[in-house]
Amino acid sequence: MQEQAGNMAIRTQKLNLWYGTFQALFDVDLDIKQGIITSMIGPSGCGKSTFLRSVN
Repeated sequence: MQEQAGNMAIRTQKLNLWYGTFQALFDVDLDIKQGIITSMIGPSGCGKSTFLRSVN
């Protein structure tokens, strides 16, 4: 079931980010609902900070 965009604090669909010829993010889909505490976890270098900077 797909949520309405009005209920989301952050929504990305097929987000791609390139640094020159290097693709740092590939087709990232993410929905974060308003009022929900969410964390991003993963190993060093997996793109957490890159993703957050791209939606800032």
